[in-house]
Amino acid sequence: MAFLNPAAFYLLCAIPIVIALHFLKLRRQRFVVSSIMLWRESAEDQKANVPFQRLRNLLLPLLQTIFLLLIVVSVARPALRVPGIIDGKIIYIIDNSASMQSKETGKTRLTLAKQEAKKQIKLVSVSGGMMIMTTHSPKPYIEQTWTTDQDKLIQAVENIKATDIGSRSTSVFDHAVRYVDSPQDKIVFISDSFDNIPDISVPITKIIVGSNTDNIGIVSFNVEKISEQYNVLASIQNWTDTTRVIDARLELGGGRSIDEKTVSIPSGDVKSVHFSVNANRLDGEVIGLHLVDVDDDFELDNKTWAILNVKKQFNFLLVSDREQPFLINLLRNYADNVQLQRVTTDEFHASGDADVIIIDGAIPLEHSLLHQVNNYIFIDWHSELLSLADAPVEMVSSPVNVISENKTHPLMQDVSLIGMGVKESAKRELPIWGTSLLETEKGTLIWLGTESGRRILVLEFDAFNPEVSPFATTIPDTPLLIYQCLQWFESNTYPIKPLTEQTNSSNQLFRTGELLKIDIQHNDEPIVQVKKPDNTLVKLADDILSETDQIGVYTVFVGDTVFDRFAVNLVDADESALTPTTTESKDPDAGNESEGQLQSFKQEVWHWSVLFAVGLLLCEWWFYHRH
Repeated sequence: MAFLNPAAFYLLCAIPIVIALHFLKLRRQRFVVSSIMLWRESAEDQKANVPFQRLRNLLLPLLQTIFLLLIVVSVARPALRVPGIIDGKIIYIIDNSASMQSKETGKTRLTLAKQEAKKQIKLVSVSGGMMIMTTHSPKPYIEQTWTTDQDKLIQAVENIKATDIGSRSTSVFDHAVRYVDSPQDKIVFISDSFDNIPDISVPITKIIVGSNTDNIGIVSFNVEKISEQYNVLASIQNWTDTTRVIDARLELGGGRSIDEKTVSIPSGDVKSVHFSVNANRLDGEVIGLHLVDVDDDFELDNKTWAILNVKKQFNFLLVSDREQPFLINLLRNYADNVQLQRVTTDEFHASGDADVIIIDGAIPLEHSLLHQVNNYIFIDWHSELLSLADAPVEMVSSPVNVISENKTHPLMQDVSLIGMGVKESAKRELPIWGTSLLETEKGTLIWLGTESGRRILVLEFDAFNPEVSPFATTIPDTPLLIYQCLQWFESNTYPIKPLTEQTNSSNQLFRTGELLKIDIQHNDEPIVQVKKPDNTLVKLADDILSETDQIGVYTVFVGDTVFDRFAVNLVDADESALTPTTTESKDPDAGNESEGQLQSFKQEVWHWSVLFAVGLLLCEWWFYHRH
């Protein structure tokens, strides 16, 4: 029940006045007696034995008090909330991303979201039915199809399971729009954050759950083998209000501790922790980094894992007619497993042995060459092969400068080349599979993409010629960019690789929610299954694994034989921040009357309290005159 005029309850201050008037009221009756002596003695005895004499007759002041209370309640305009009737359909989208597992007052945010969804289902009656969808579940994200049966809807909400996937990757809204076919249809989104909602044509009613919580988590994790050592580097962030001292423990599979370090992290800061482990007899082992005895509200980001796989040999083939000392040093120093072969343009023929072929300069190539499976890096290559672009190449002879960068791409992480000048470059329209990394005022300077399973990187200028550009000599971020590009190429040579862009998966290290491609070279058609961290088995109908919804170690089986293992972690600073969007009211009744907002009706019931008060007044009148 709600009160539309709660200020009326200030009138309750009049109740003590009624009680006071009752005490002040004199009740005298006349009697004719021969003497008052005996009456005085009787009255004195009665006063001595009966305290609170004016309270002996309570019924009359009680009736008056109740009458006044009913009048005050009537003025406060009590109203009952009853289900509203909407001519259309409602789609409830419930966020079940990783951050919804954070705890608030002993309950997870997902539990609070389910409670809110069930309350909304009971509050609103929809003629066209309701649908339940979740942000992270197998497409088409539907937990319950259209129905008006509230029991089915509530059961579907109860059955929603939490996932370890970050909220950044979801296309549920694109699917939800397909089921909206009238202006009366509505979408209701219940979540702890509204930062990743796409711009769609259908109004979205937003209901927030959660508040700011304390958390300390691992936001980056990487394992590299250098010589005979495994180097583990991780970053830990503190979102609490105080400095925290954290113990980070490095463990092998089975929970055996091999090293532990203590790090002090100020509030809001990020600290790195580094471990170096002798690689002897560790190849193929599972290694994990755990934050020990951390008191926070989110456990998913307190653990990470990696597989210490032996790196396969990484083969480069450099096709060039000139010396390239800077590029050659970058390639050779990339890792211990690198093998570099150099040939001239006359000696070059298509080779399936090279993992990456680097074409330096505008050399004549046959169109059929690019149909090989090799990955390619093209430097100052002005060919107009249709395999790269449909539009002709235009030479730009005037100087240009880098004016924008694709900072969202993993290869541009911690890299800035803004303002770099180039005297000569090429300009072409990118193919549909191409992605720009650097842009000048004349067009794209560096771009890449994946086409027919192989990866291609194109530098539309003579990148390693100091007379054309300072890219190779004076730009400090160049080695990092090249290193991350080589990681991107190397990740494509492993049997398990992400479909999305990622710089490093050489340790079979991925993030939750990634789509993985599993390449199994087999003559027949074997049964391929993947065991998830909770020991459930997923049978692959093709070579794509989409169910990376749990953190931990996954095992790929071909028949009954173990094919490979890989690790999946959260390592998402945005997800671990646990800061809910505050632009929406958590309480749907708290003055949020915006267009598209679900509203149930408030039916006023003050008429009943007035009617009851009138009846009570008649009783009080009868009692007063009767006595």
